Amino acid sequence: MSTNRGSVFSETLLDITNTKLEELSKRRSEFEAAKASVLSRLENEADPLGRLGLLSQGVKDCFAMKTTKTGEILPGTSKNPGLVLELKNLDSFMAQSKYDPSITPQLMRGWEESLLRHLHTQSSKLEYASLYAQLVTEWLSTEKEKAPAHDGEEDVDMAEGFEDVGDAMKKEARRGWEKVVFEPVGVDERALEAYLVDLFGLRDQSDKPAKAKALESLRDKLTAFENSLAAPKQFTPATLTSVINGLLAIDLLTDERREVLRDFLGSPTILAEVADVLNMRLAAIASWSWGESVALEQQRKITGIYTVLMHEDVLQAIFLHYLGVRWSVFLKGAFRQFRRSPEAWTQSKKFIPRLDRERREHYLGRGSLDRRGSVQSAREKLYGKHYFMAGLMSHDRQKQTSLEGEVEANYAAQDGPQVYQQQAMASQAPQAQMRMFQQQQQMQAMSRPMPPPPAVPIMQAQPTGYANPFARHRTRHNDVLQDFDFDTFLTEPESDDDNSDEDDSADRNPMEDKQRLIRLLSTEIAIHTKLHGEVTAFHSVFEGWNSLLPHETILAVMAFLGVSEAWTAFFAKFLRAPLKFLDDGPATAPRVRRRGTPASHVLSEVFGESILFCLDFAVNQATGGHNVHRLHDDFWFWSRDHGVARAAWDAVSAFTTATRTYIDFAKSGTVRISRDSDPAAAARLEIDEALPAGDIRWGLLRLSTRTGRFEIDQSLVDRHIVDLRRQLADKRRSVIAFIQTWNTFAATFFTSNFGRPANCLGRAHVDEILATHQRIQREVFSPSSFSSSSSSSSSSSSPLLAGEAHQPTEPITGVVDYLKHVLRSRFGVSDIPDAYLFFPIELGGLDLRSPFVSVLPVREAVVPDPTALLDAFLQAERDEHARRKLAFERDDGRRALLLQSQQQSRGGVSVGVGGAPAASEPATATETFLSLDEYARYREDLSHDFADDLASVFARLLEVPAAEGGIRVASAAVRGGIEALALSNSGNGNGNGLRGITGNWHAMDPYWRWVAQLYGPEAIARFGGLDIVEPGLLPMGMVGLFRDKRVRWQG
Repeated sequence: MSTNRGSVFSETLLDITNTKLEELSKRRSEFEAAKASVLSRLENEADPLGRLGLLSQGVKDCFAMKTTKTGEILPGTSKNPGLVLELKNLDSFMAQSKYDPSITPQLMRGWEESLLRHLHTQSSKLEYASLYAQLVTEWLSTEKEKAPAHDGEEDVDMAEGFEDVGDAMKKEARRGWEKVVFEPVGVDERALEAYLVDLFGLRDQSDKPAKAKALESLRDKLTAFENSLAAPKQFTPATLTSVINGLLAIDLLTDERREVLRDFLGSPTILAEVADVLNMRLAAIASWSWGESVALEQQRKITGIYTVLMHEDVLQAIFLHYLGVRWSVFLKGAFRQFRRSPEAWTQSKKFIPRLDRERREHYLGRGSLDRRGSVQSAREKLYGKHYFMAGLMSHDRQKQTSLEGEVEANYAAQDGPQVYQQQAMASQAPQAQMRMFQQQQQMQAMSRPMPPPPAVPIMQAQPTGYANPFARHRTRHNDVLQDFDFDTFLTEPESDDDNSDEDDSADRNPMEDKQRLIRLLSTEIAIHTKLHGEVTAFHSVFEGWNSLLPHETILAVMAFLGVSEAWTAFFAKFLRAPLKFLDDGPATAPRVRRRGTPASHVLSEVFGESILFCLDFAVNQATGGHNVHRLHDDFWFWSRDHGVARAAWDAVSAFTTATRTYIDFAKSGTVRISRDSDPAAAARLEIDEALPAGDIRWGLLRLSTRTGRFEIDQSLVDRHIVDLRRQLADKRRSVIAFIQTWNTFAATFFTSNFGRPANCLGRAHVDEILATHQRIQREVFSPSSFSSSSSSSSSSSSPLLAGEAHQPTEPITGVVDYLKHVLRSRFGVSDIPDAYLFFPIELGGLDLRSPFVSVLPVREAVVPDPTALLDAFLQAERDEHARRKLAFERDDGRRALLLQSQQQSRGGVSVGVGGAPAASEPATATETFLSLDEYARYREDLSHDFADDLASVFARLLEVPAAEGGIRVASAAVRGGIEALALSNSGNGNGNGLRGITGNWHAMDPYWRWVAQLYGPEAIARFGGLDIVEPGLLPMGMVGLFRDKRVRWQG
């Protein structure tokens, strides 16, 4: 089976698990036998005191408590101190009852009922521990059934009602992939070099611009870095530990190889030997090679896309990951230093004329010119921290963290999930691709030279003269319109250029970066439309970036940036790997890759980010200081100036022509949103035909041009509901696998692609998420939904229940109903408490995740209407202006005396702003306070100190107030259960490994506080506490393995 191949540790763990399950079964049988014996004897005893005596001794026997000859319980023989205390007290009370007539039968019946509850509670604990054991056994058996299949093959046993098309999709995906990666693409390297020379200002060697000098500095640093890679003994056990942990955090290796790496971490001897081998390999890097061939495997992702992964050996993976990390960390620092060159990288600061500066300083004070803490400062810091070279690592221990299922949905395909991410590009004939490239070259040659970026103001940048090879003929009109500590963010010290490196030492979460980008664009749309009347935004993705990126482009750009011939040669060997699919027979010869980069390798990210650095710089130069917000090959741009957006897209077009890369127009789109609610006025806002046509989408969201907000695209949800039913049907034979699939797909994938609730999206977005999740549950488990999606099924029951011994008598309305029915049908367990389903594994639950609970805690905390915050800002701005004006006018008498004194001291000469003679300016130039328009002219560029200023509103709109809502205070019963968990685990280190619901209420995540309070009272009533199963009874080692095991998606 897949969990134990290739690892002695897993084999041993399986043996331990089987032994534990056998012992659990034996213990339950012994307990139930002892309990039945006690209850049988009670039936023949009528005396209340005699019944108590029998029951007291019976409880001690059932719980295997060791006693003295006199019946006293020996210390340390029970894990239930409360029961031990109760039995000790009962012995004393029974002795009293022999003499004291005040001990009534009613009182003794209460003691009897308490002891019986302990027996029944323990029976419930053992029953559900046994059920858990059966579920683990069921999971292991289903894994064994799949084990004979080849790693590259899919389990094609499908539920009734589904057409098996997975194999055909998989084969088509492979044909499309092979069509592009083994054929080189013609790159005009001279044209590429000319493009880079012009971009970095190397044409004029006599008078080098600042950007050329910045490039020379980058090249010098790169040379020094390469020398550092030649140092001996770079691999040590400590280094390997860091590298292996990094490898385990990415999706590169199979489950089996990941287990091998974990075995490495547990053996210092192995680490030392591996370090020696890799040090020798690094010393002889000039002769490095992949070997005879590298195995390839297709893997289906949750999005429906097939990816192709390379299966190099473990030592090769460690070696390449180490080099990738070193290059990644260095280049991120080097590119950041390049961006900090103010004369090379055009800054986005708005120029403030001298007269405006002097007037503001005169009326508002010197602090009024401070840019720190402004909206523009916040924008720059967000960009620098999260979106500039985001694919590179900030330090060598930085890892990429994400939950399984936290991937962006594929929204390009219209007729079902895409089988290949680059299918459209792969289907183009080479001749068609060449014609496209030739047309691009011709249009480039006919275009006017690109004008230099404009001076101030930057918002008036004009479109460049590049003809756009991607233009689509159309005339289109549009309709009208927590995770981050902003208190620290807006007030922490920063450099004057707003370009200082922010602290990004935390691990990276790509999904969170994408979510933040959606929030940022939503916030900018709200601000731009409210304050400036309109905004233009475009979003685009490169076509098959990893698969289609030309090797010639990679090597040429790396050489241009200063990489030596020796390292360029190594990179070429890394790229041109000899590849062979696992499905191929021994007679099939490996083929050398000629395009694209190996997936999930850090070095691939290094190449991609280095090339896309040129795109970032090109857009910055073409737009006079605007930045493209980019995450890998996915890029976004917005501006209140439509011409600036056109200039940015022209820069993108020039880049793709030079690098021979392609835009995925199915995932591209442009919007122009107006503040004006009049349709006639909005219709006049045409979108330049050079900009990409289509909607702006992300995940399962679509940006509405009517409201200016992201909304869930229900048609895309429908497509993924069909796939969710298919995946659940494939996993229905194992409850554990079913729950894992549900958690990944329904609770994580859907929720993350609906967008994280935030103030900028409003409460309506939260309600839409909840309603959509309700629909998903209803349609996934509805028999009519299966019938409508299948031509072969006419049964009234869900195909998810195919093969069950009993069919439900009531309709299945959701995942809870389904699981309870399956558990009752397969294992004969009825009246299952909800806590058993939703509690974490460590407490004996099945860890079923509720998508509703993950959203509900934030609902009440989210701002109902985001526009209200901007309305409040405008009113606060007017109030602040009026306050300052009134203060100025009240002080005009003192100012008149001061002016008279200045005139007398200067011989009667009037003095203007700044001390210059004021002969040419009106006498009232310095005594007429700033108008509201002049006061608000730099509201985005300068900081302000009044409540509800624009910087505060900007931060508030971006905020995810997840911790502010939900269940804050536990009930008395639940609080007692939490305290019992803390007490029972106080001597076991970190809560005995408890996760989710722990012994510290305030440290728990809002999700788990909600679950604990919702289902905790039921658990306490049934099991005597929050722990459903007694600690130590569950096979937590094996449970940890399948918790870490990734879902294998059915084709």
